[in-house]
Amino acid sequence: MTVTVYATPTPKPAWAPVTHLARLMARLLDAELRDLPPMRRGWRKQLRLALRPMPRGGEDIAIVLARGALELDLLADLGALGRPHRHRAVWIIDSFDTQFLPPAPVLRGFDTIGFSQGYDRAHYERLFGTRALQLGWGSDALDLGAAACGAPAMAARPFDVLRVGRQPPAWEDDTRSEAACAAAGLRFHGRPPFAERPEAALPHLMGWYARTKFVIAHSNLAAPAPYTHPSKEYITARWTDALAAGASVAGCQPRSDLDLVDWPGATLDFDRIDLAENVAQLRAAVAERGPSAALNNHVQALRRLDWRWRIKALADRMGLHAPALEADLARLRQAIAAGQGALQDGPGQTRVS
Repeated sequence: MTVTVYATPTPKPAWAPVTHLARLMARLLDAELRDLPPMRRGWRKQLRLALRPMPRGGEDIAIVLARGALELDLLADLGALGRPHRHRAVWIIDSFDTQFLPPAPVLRGFDTIGFSQGYDRAHYERLFGTRALQLGWGSDALDLGAAACGAPAMAARPFDVLRVGRQPPAWEDDTRSEAACAAAGLRFHGRPPFAERPEAALPHLMGWYARTKFVIAHSNLAAPAPYTHPSKEYITARWTDALAAGASVAGCQPRSDLDLVDWPGATLDFDRIDLAENVAQLRAAVAERGPSAALNNHVQALRRLDWRWRIKALADRMGLHAPALEADLARLRQAIAAGQGALQDGPGQTRVS
């Protein structure tokens, strides 16, 4: 049996979490990792894929990790998908762009269609029935989270507030934000420098998350950009990775997509974008933040956000037994138990091994 994972290679830091997911999935499923072909869209390609039969048979498995619905057009260029497979799956990361989904016949050769946001469940199930599978955003909390990134102790964080990524105008100027935070007695750090090598981008950023108490991240509706959805709001890796590293997330939150990160202390919701008012909320939240807050975020991320749970759900759907995945799940359960034990012992016990 051969398992193949297809993903788009990209050096862009924003997609580093997905690139890491592809590598992690390939390792845990003992799969070959292959590049998706370059993007060349066109309705003729969709038609060709819809009309081309995808034969069943054999033991091989193919998994396509698509960054968004538009990348499904690339499936027509994957000639390898035309040979017999026991199971074909596609996992759409930015699945909220349902307006770009191809006609249902284009994906009729796929046995599993993974999507991210729970609020789109009815849409995907209407199109694909029982083949639809929710695989929410996650993080490598086990190997890149707070207990593994070489950061200071869980509660000893040098920064109160960290700015990362897309921001509304009020939070875009790091010099202005730093001055406002300093006036409130808060230690602020602006946009972290990028890693020197693309493969180091995610561990580098996770290290920054693990040095702060609150990461500033706003809903795409509060901080829109040309590449975000204009009406659906959603969490991204900024939420899941920050929480895995023990930080909490502050900003105008994507309220309709917080079911994965809804434990107490995970987020600090701003009612509106106003730098002075937001800083006042942060000052109060930092003062109230307990010594076990970072550990609790990390443990909850292990329990609810680690990518291994998503990969396990996909493997079960495909009927695939993966020894490397089971070994990592055993490590994950051990880390959860150790973290929960440390939380019960009190704030002095902040180490998760």
